[in-house]
Amino acid sequence: MTARVLSVLVILIAEVASCCSLLTSQIRIRVGEYDFSSVQEPFPFVERGVGRKVVHPKYNFFTYEYDLALVRLEAPLSFAQPHIAPICLPASDDLLIGENATVTGWGRLSEGGTLPSVLQEVSVPIVSNDCCKSMFLRAGRHEFIPEIFLCAGHERGGQDSCQGDSGGPLQVRGKDGRFFLAGIISWGIGCAEANLPGVCTRISKFVPWILENVT
Repeated sequence: MTARVLSVLVILIAEVASCCSLLTSQIRIRVGEYDFSSVQEPFPFVERGVGRKVVHPKYNFFTYEYDLALVRLEAPLSFAQPHIAPICLPASDDLLIGENATVTGWGRLSEGGTLPSVLQEVSVPIVSNDCCKSMFLRAGRHEFIPEIFLCAGHERGGQDSCQGDSGGPLQVRGKDGRFFLAGIISWGIGCAEANLPGVCTRISKFVPWILENVT
């Protein structure tokens, strides 16, 4: 799907655990935020209410499989401002092994640590699901990693998403230079520890479901 289509449909993707238990009237979507502590930013954030949400019918609270939901904004967004832009969906089912991905969020700076006011970003390599399972085993964990999951992280640790980042994007720059949404941060064990990569919902596996629910 192109960015143009996304901008017309004004559909955002959210992590289920973040919105599943909330009524649509309780959800507010903020875009263009950077520093929570400042109201003097050069470009202001924009907020919208939610008119509809669609939770994936196979979502499993215990395994985090199908950790995906869609929300439709009550009013369209303008992409005329430089700090607000849509992101593309994956154009193929490429496994992206070895690609460097960018994770952003306001999650904790370390396990149990402080929450930042400024948006953070980190680059992490995408690993195969077999490699992901092997990494967890080396850390003493036997984890179920189906094909609808995507793992990203360094064997040595050091850089990772953390508590509070769930639902945020894992982005990859495509060959055309545009970023696309490769994953949504779903779960992990600790933060930035060796052989404990972050686990995301793999968006390429859900493109048909997304299109079915936005058309």
